[in-house]
Amino acid sequence: MFNPTHVLISRSRETPVQLVAGPKGYWLYTEKEWQEGRDPAFELRPKLGFYCLGTPVVGFRLAPAPTMVDAQQPQTATIQQ
Repeated sequence: MFNPTHVLISRSRETPVQLVAGPKGYWLYTEKEWQEGRDPAFELRPKLGFYCLGTPVVGFRLAPAPTMVDAQQPQTATIQQ
């Protein structure tokens, strides 16, 4: 079951991904790659950065995925006296 743990952010899009430990770092699976059983295109290598199909790439960053609990909590209102 695909369970996104992070969001891969580029200049133009945000893609939910699931991090899985790999031989050289972490693989970043998208939901489509996970469901089709394909190898992931993106990999995060410690101290070296992001790789796409074995080629270093720039302009990407990783952010924690928002949790359902965070998304469902009501906003608190401030009452002025």
